[in-house]
Amino acid sequence: MTSIKALEFKGRMLSLTRARVLDPDLAAIGAQLRDFARQMPQAVQGMPIILEADAPMDLGGVLAALRGVGMQPIGVGDGPLAESARSWGLAVLPPEGAKSRPLPAAVAAPAPAPAAAEPAPAPAAGARKPTRIVTDPVRSGQQIYAADGDLIVTSTVSPGAEVVADGCVHIYGALRGRAIAGARGETTARVFCRRFEAELVAVAGVYAVAEQMQGDLRGKPAQVLLADGKLKIERLDW
Repeated sequence: MTSIKALEFKGRMLSLTRARVLDPDLAAIGAQLRDFARQMPQAVQGMPIILEADAPMDLGGVLAALRGVGMQPIGVGDGPLAESARSWGLAVLPPEGAKSRPLPAAVAAPAPAPAAAEPAPAPAAGARKPTRIVTDPVRSGQQIYAADGDLIVTSTVSPGAEVVADGCVHIYGALRGRAIAGARGETTARVFCRRFEAELVAVAGVYAVAEQMQGDLRGKPAQVLLADGKLKIERLDW
């Protein structure tokens, strides 16, 4: 009788956001998450979360708060939350920066021996959608989203408007609303604009609001990027 495989295992890179609990107070956690969701609704929905903490806490309460704003907790970092996480059916993952472990031999499928004169084919690149280009002004109350690619706005992003991309966001006019790059966790994404007057900017879930961005770069060409996990705003020579 021919054996039919029931499972096929494939490796895939997945962008995960790690959330470290600094204050276990559930009211404070819930308030911050709701504020985060209001600021970046597109980025929050479906965001996969790894929780980390330095001490045991009410994991069930935090999970409920995360799911309440649309995030998807999928595991915890190995440490004080590990035992509780297993009871909730969550994965326990190595700390950030730790080397991943290979699948056990009983699970990993054996690789076939390559032909002597046949080179192994190059892995296929992940599908990426074409850049989305918006030529009209993005007006207050509008939200523009570019999935799996970059977003280019050739006009102005008004106050109260939001532009979001899984890749980079390019704004050739003034940015007066909100701009979110790397909405699904791409840490190399950036926001570029000709006139920086943003209400909010974010890259891969790290964000800053207008009150934190008052300085010499207001009204100037600028780019927003992540450097060592922190949001950085730089002048552009346009």
